[in-house]
Amino acid sequence: MFHIPRQVYLDHNATTPVAKEVAEEMSRILRGRWGNPSSLHTRGRDARGIVETARDTVAGILGCNSSEIYFTSGGTEGNNTVIRGVFEAAGRRGHIITTAIEHDSVLGACQQVQLAGGDVTYLPAGRDGLVKAVDVKAAIRPDTILVSVMHANNETGALQPVEDIGKIARDAGIPFHTDAVQSFGKIGVNVDDIGCDYLTLSAHKINGPKGAGAIFVRDGAKLIPLISGGDQERGLRTGTEGVHQIAGLARAALLAAERREGDFARLARLREYFLEGLRSLVPDIIVNDAPAGSQLPGTINLTFPGRENIRILAGLDCYEVCVSIGSACTADRVEPSHVLIGMGLSEAEALSSIRMSMGRTTAEADMRYVLKVLGKVLAHDPAGFAYMDPQQLTAERIESPDTFLVDLRFPYERMLKEGIPGAKEWSHIYFERYFKQIPWDREVVLMCGTGIFSFQAGYRLANAGHPRVRVVYGGYAAWESIYPDAVSRLKR
Repeated sequence: MFHIPRQVYLDHNATTPVAKEVAEEMSRILRGRWGNPSSLHTRGRDARGIVETARDTVAGILGCNSSEIYFTSGGTEGNNTVIRGVFEAAGRRGHIITTAIEHDSVLGACQQVQLAGGDVTYLPAGRDGLVKAVDVKAAIRPDTILVSVMHANNETGALQPVEDIGKIARDAGIPFHTDAVQSFGKIGVNVDDIGCDYLTLSAHKINGPKGAGAIFVRDGAKLIPLISGGDQERGLRTGTEGVHQIAGLARAALLAAERREGDFARLARLREYFLEGLRSLVPDIIVNDAPAGSQLPGTINLTFPGRENIRILAGLDCYEVCVSIGSACTADRVEPSHVLIGMGLSEAEALSSIRMSMGRTTAEADMRYVLKVLGKVLAHDPAGFAYMDPQQLTAERIESPDTFLVDLRFPYERMLKEGIPGAKEWSHIYFERYFKQIPWDREVVLMCGTGIFSFQAGYRLANAGHPRVRVVYGGYAAWESIYPDAVSRLKR
């Protein structure tokens, strides 16, 4: 077994560790101020005060009225509420302008609009990750009911020209929505400067809790709620408010506002330090970033020509370095990033790209360690590691005394599709705990639902020195498509 000297988390765009101050504030409220904010008694009024204080805090940071802030469960709900709510308010008809590089929640909401009979234009971005404001203007039609363009991209960190787009939309009399989940708390975000009518934000991207977010809805902007059946949030988002979650959001927002300028400068220095070292290590590296002034420093998107991103991710994971190969919302499968494809990269380039996202806890020593282990990962795969074509996993191979088969699917996947007789049903999470149970004189065959998690587990096992580790390419789904009756035959 090898020694892991350091753990480095470089996936802050997916989620951030909860700040100590935030956790303490939430714990205090959970322990002693747990009333229902809709109740009229003292405990209820106390809880209502917490919610309204948080609303004032968020509004103050965004530069709007408290009455224009509505609390949600996060960015996905907020984006769906705005896009689908505007479409409903328009009588379930009309045209929406968005981009091909939006978060999946925006694209998913737009797809729902299309299924309901609406029309959507998806604008591309350039190789610098930026959407052109003139393209937005050119796409406007008489029946356009909404423009939705994100503020900062979650995969590249490119800051879109939202102020220019907001002016174009305002001059045309069209409401403008921006998804500010990745920009809020990292740079100044003011709704009047942007010129937006709707804005989405989330707590867990700024060292706050998951399950908490907010939307800004400018006074007079039309919106039909997705969730009905109560008076909470003035009828726009009904359901009992999560008081401690909302308080955590507000505390995280205040901390981010206080530290924003210092964090930005520190991350810019870390970015420069890391990229200088990386270019020496990998001369052909391609950095997918925007021009100076339009780039969040904490997000680093890299293309490694000729190298598979899943192999880089798995290799770094062996050394406890957490990176991603796209949005966290699509982390259970390997597909070319729709963001990079929307920027004009080829599928091969997209499948050779990873994202590193730094945050408040990232230090220079972390990035130095990443450079060190990245050199080892890029040098070669572990000697005993290889893919297995699902066609090669025959009944004879499964029943061979030389085969040690491990089923790494999730429990619900095993409920839906019966496992292979004799296979160990283990979890890919903390896979090292099983190493002592694995025979090192047999071929180990790993299979998960799609091949992603078994790849990471197999890479770790081979990196620990196992001489024969095979991962079924495409996982159980690919294997079953070739041998649909294999499980029933093996049970006989």
